[in-house]
Amino acid sequence: MPNPTMKVFDKNFKRVGTLIDAYQIERRRRLNSDYELSFLVPMSSDDYLEKIQLKGHVMDERGQYYVINTRQRQRDKKKLTALITCTHIMFKMNDYKVPYDDYVSEAYGVHISTLLDKISAWTGGRFTFQVHDTFDLWDIKDFGRTNALAALNQVINLFGAEIRPDNFVIHVHKKIGSDNRFEFRTKKNIIKDSFKDDGTNLITRMYAQMKDGLTFRGLSIDHLTAEELSLLQSVPGAIQNGKIMVNYLISPYVNYWGSDSVPYFDGENVQQDIEDPVELLKSTRDKLRKKETPELEITIDSADLHKIDRDEHPPDLGDAAAAYDPKMDMHRIAVRIMELIEYPYSIDQHTKVTLANFALKDDIDTIADLERSKRVMENLLSGGRIRTEVFETFARQAVIDVHNSKTEIIYDSRGIILQSRVNPLGQVIMTADGIIFSQDGGVTANTAINHKGIAAPAIVGQLGSFVSMLIGNGNDITQINTKGIAAGHADFNSAPYQVDMKGNVIANKLTANYAQIKSSSFSEGAIVGSSINVGNGKFVVNTMGSVYAADGTFQGTINAKGGTFEGNIYASGEIIGGTITGALIRTARSGDRIELDLNGFVFYDSGNARRVSLGTNQVAGISGHTYYNSSGQSQGLIYAVTDELHVIGNRSLRLGANGGAIYLQGNVAFSPGASVTGLNLSISDIAGLRTELESIKNLLNSHRHNVTTAHHNHGNSQNQPNTGGGTFTTTTL
Repeated sequence: MPNPTMKVFDKNFKRVGTLIDAYQIERRRRLNSDYELSFLVPMSSDDYLEKIQLKGHVMDERGQYYVINTRQRQRDKKKLTALITCTHIMFKMNDYKVPYDDYVSEAYGVHISTLLDKISAWTGGRFTFQVHDTFDLWDIKDFGRTNALAALNQVINLFGAEIRPDNFVIHVHKKIGSDNRFEFRTKKNIIKDSFKDDGTNLITRMYAQMKDGLTFRGLSIDHLTAEELSLLQSVPGAIQNGKIMVNYLISPYVNYWGSDSVPYFDGENVQQDIEDPVELLKSTRDKLRKKETPELEITIDSADLHKIDRDEHPPDLGDAAAAYDPKMDMHRIAVRIMELIEYPYSIDQHTKVTLANFALKDDIDTIADLERSKRVMENLLSGGRIRTEVFETFARQAVIDVHNSKTEIIYDSRGIILQSRVNPLGQVIMTADGIIFSQDGGVTANTAINHKGIAAPAIVGQLGSFVSMLIGNGNDITQINTKGIAAGHADFNSAPYQVDMKGNVIANKLTANYAQIKSSSFSEGAIVGSSINVGNGKFVVNTMGSVYAADGTFQGTINAKGGTFEGNIYASGEIIGGTITGALIRTARSGDRIELDLNGFVFYDSGNARRVSLGTNQVAGISGHTYYNSSGQSQGLIYAVTDELHVIGNRSLRLGANGGAIYLQGNVAFSPGASVTGLNLSISDIAGLRTELESIKNLLNSHRHNVTTAHHNHGNSQNQPNTGGGTFTTTTL
């Protein structure tokens, strides 16, 4: 049974089902061109009979919608099949006509998004665009003449863009695809290949021309690259007085491709939408780079390794690629993938890849071009014959326009007079001395042009190329010349206002109602304004003078009356003066350090143990020092109360002097029951003690007294009774 393939929808994108019997499903994609899907289906199948509808839709495995445009029925004996051809939903923009009022005949300096927004609006917002790169501004001409798709094609060609459609969202890039070079190599993924290099369109000298036939002649050589300047300097007269005197650029490969008979291969870059000679120079440079080497085209039948190995990535449109097949003279040639023919639902059919170093050319780059050409031809041809009535209509209308002209031609003694039929006083008088424009029948001239110049109250529009223009006299003058624009002095270099040819401005004073400054430098001045916003809110100064900065580095001194800091403050120098309140001050985050907080001073050792604290005990009403051991246990304290200073050791208190004495000044009182041990004192160490002892000795030496004792036997019963007692005299002698 066939495998399910694509989902199918009706014209309103309502799901109809899944195509079961579709086969030979082929998808063809070309850069900035075709996005086409085709497949075969049996005419007897439900797919054909019930699901496939003209202007319906199918969705491939990439989630992209394709419009069912054609059903080509085929008979092969009894086998009836239908070839279904679909185009990407993007090409529906061909069905949106541009409103007549939105046609733009000419505009200058237009951004690509402006044009894409117009195209989106013409489709009622159904199609939208996402621009992923920055494009230069371009002048446009004749935009929006036919339909939305033709307008998109014009934008792509003008801005050199590439598109990647994602259903109704069109992604716009300078260059699509990946820069990770996809390698096509023999013995890996090349099944079959062919290689063609073509020098038919080779160009080594590119001439240039822009609007009104102007060129970049007279442009400063500052706009040339060093290589371009060197090549032009080899041509006599091409560079004079620092200016380009020719309207072409030369390729660095000119000697490689040139010969004695044909030294140059010439080409021309005509850009009617360009009016700036610098832009013309850039465009010519790009065109020459694309044409100075032969065009390479490589077609490869590539094995779809990604179908059997999920680690392999499939090639994609626009990817940078390299082709390696030495026997085919392909030695890792750097090219891009310009076209893919894919078979997403078949395991045995492989992708056909076209690689090139140039944009592939096709008879129809987009359906939009075909639509425009087709309708012009249909208007002129009918049944293969020229419709002469069309040309007769043109001629008839031309005669009517002449008769209906609002201008009358008169010849008199003044010359040729072009007189308005609406207001005869409006005249253009062409004389031998010049041309006069008058609004009062030629009495006075509003504007006059002769060999001396132009006299007019105002010149409106764009002027051509001039060497110099002066307005005013003396130093009250404004001048435009090859140096730029200057005002306020006859000498350009002394003028207070100068704009050079590179856009650099010098001005004494500048008043701007609005300005966008991409980069700036201010010196010896002040910035005064309502607010400053840099980096989308990264640095803001509001109207009240408040400053917000996401980050900052200050090299000088910061002066502030007050403020609040959140986070950490780092200072490699000193913090001097003032008062620090409510902060934790410490000499290190951890280890040996001192900390000061609202509780006082604390000293920590290298093990983060608290060793000394200085603070106040609000409960006890005392302030002092507390000392701790290495385990953080209190060992003693010093504090003060009224009239007393207390020094207390929780266990022992040692007073010592390593090299001197310990002096106790004032009276020393010991608590009752206190004991003193270990004292080593001599009599002379106690003042008056020796004298006092000598006095006592003297008294004892001259002392004599009587002692009377009772009779006793000294505990011996053998002694005589009534003996052993009496009065005796004692002396210290």
